[in-house]
Amino acid sequence: MGIQQPMPPVHQDFLWMRRCLEIARIPGSSVSPNPLVGALIVQNHKIIGQGAHLRWGSAHAEIHALQQWRSNRLSHNSAANGEGMPTLYISLEPCNHQGKTPPCTEAIIDAGIQSVVFGCNDPHPLVSGAGINRLLQAGIMVRGPVLEKECRWMNRRFETACRRNRPYVILKWAMSADGFLDNGEPGPGPRISGPLASLITHQLRREQAAIMVGAQTLIKDDPDLRAWRLGDPHPRVVIASDGRSMDGPYRAFARIPEPLVLFWPQPCRAEDLVKAWCDTLMEQRLNSLLVEGGRKTLDIFLNSGIWDEIHIFQNQELNLHHGTPAPYPPCDPIREEKVGKDTYRIYLKGFFDVHE
Repeated sequence: MGIQQPMPPVHQDFLWMRRCLEIARIPGSSVSPNPLVGALIVQNHKIIGQGAHLRWGSAHAEIHALQQWRSNRLSHNSAANGEGMPTLYISLEPCNHQGKTPPCTEAIIDAGIQSVVFGCNDPHPLVSGAGINRLLQAGIMVRGPVLEKECRWMNRRFETACRRNRPYVILKWAMSADGFLDNGEPGPGPRISGPLASLITHQLRREQAAIMVGAQTLIKDDPDLRAWRLGDPHPRVVIASDGRSMDGPYRAFARIPEPLVLFWPQPCRAEDLVKAWCDTLMEQRLNSLLVEGGRKTLDIFLNSGIWDEIHIFQNQELNLHHGTPAPYPPCDPIREEKVGKDTYRIYLKGFFDVHE
């Protein structure tokens, strides 16, 4: 017998997989360093079980969906009513190894599920096709991938960590219409971005495992660095320090856990420094990083070439006339839109190009 392969998706698979993606996104970075995953169990065109992976070390999405399905089946005695067989939809290939939790493939097989539809393969080397193969070997009908690029994009942080052994890096800054980050004066400068831009920034923070600023920015601005508009989880604060004293009562140091301080020896090659920082972040299980400044810290990432996205807010109504010039993005934006008084631009290095 030849190697079994998943079957291609059918029309309704796309509808249900989009619902899996919606469920998967809800927990945000609380699942880090694990991936975001959503699962559904569908029977006779109705959802009879659903779940998401909610937190690192806890039950996986398909386990939550199976538990809800069992509960509904007992409540309504659906197994005795001659209903059609249920199909499990899962945005990421089920795991087939013992980690913090038992293999999900065995739970699916033991539950008697006979049809599974998956969004994309798991990039983790311990899974990477093994979960699909186990289901096929057990006689389960498998279809997929479905909405593969959307599923992979949702877990670009996890995939980057698995395949490139570094965090997914996002650079972000706000600048005036005439291209300045601040007015160059001591202490916190004028607020540059508007309330809609602030909301987007807090969403970005909520989605990352860590947020970095340089020691100079910490001392000058005393930023809060929480995702306060959207509640928990808050990203781990990381300070890029050149060794200067940071003894003040800065808000970041009131956080639990305390900020992770990464030292910045000078002189140094940008690529070597950022790689060393990334190694430390991976050791701390921090697989995504939002870099919010200042200019020297942004420059070290830009010069190293180690970044994945850039997000820029430019207030078109504010001119500062002098101060710290904003960095120049190294490519054209993939997206540009107005958000209140700001122009919002997103730059992407090419996730699918480097991971194919």
